[in-house]
Amino acid sequence: MNRNFCATAIVLSLKPLGENNFLVTLQTKEKGIVFATLYGGPKSKLKSLVSLWNSGKVWLYENPEKNQIKISDFEVQNYHNSFSQNLFKMYAASLAAELSIKTKCAGSSEECFKIVSGFFDGMELCDEKQSRLGLIRFLWRYLELMGIQPSAHDCGGCGESFFDQQFENHNISYYNVNENCFTCSDCGGNIPIKTSAIKYLWAISVLQPAEVRKMQIDEESYLQIKQVVFFLIEHSLEQKLNSIETGVGIL
Repeated sequence: MNRNFCATAIVLSLKPLGENNFLVTLQTKEKGIVFATLYGGPKSKLKSLVSLWNSGKVWLYENPEKNQIKISDFEVQNYHNSFSQNLFKMYAASLAAELSIKTKCAGSSEECFKIVSGFFDGMELCDEKQSRLGLIRFLWRYLELMGIQPSAHDCGGCGESFFDQQFENHNISYYNVNENCFTCSDCGGNIPIKTSAIKYLWAISVLQPAEVRKMQIDEESYLQIKQVVFFLIEHSLEQKLNSIETGVGIL
């Protein structure tokens, strides 16, 4: 059995282990979530490379006798330095990491890595305002990966399309908590949400990311979408997410 292997990875967390070592949580494209030990003193070059949110190629050694995986080397390809300089970006990255870990990459290591790394790389290039919309897009796509994304095209009550001309003057629609669907104003629901906000979610699902990034929504629509996606994620996990709870007023 080959105990050495290489993976494409993102550093999701670092926890002290003894005086000089760390327990590192990695999200890898090939193997999903991997917990590995990073050895070395304060002057270790490897420690400076294996830093929070860094991504790149990691070389790992698996010791089945000790049931342990050790980090042998790390080649950084993306640093994401702005996360430590902006409170929102830090919490948004923490939310993505917590979600990935708790859902075990939603059962799809490669696809999960794709959307998490895409979110991190995009957020590094954006300001906070753009990053806030980026978080909404990331969470909406993650809901699809989890298999719980509601349709943003048709009313879950009457089946009519939100894009039909009869809905042009219907500014307010709803999210139905019990049925996990969006509904028109005639069918009603639990959480009010602008019809234009639902159309934005539909655009995220069907348009190319570059096209969606050019679209803008108003503050009310943003807050309504955030309320719905946060609810959906925590409801599906049947638990509160620490990053959402501690990031109140920031996220």
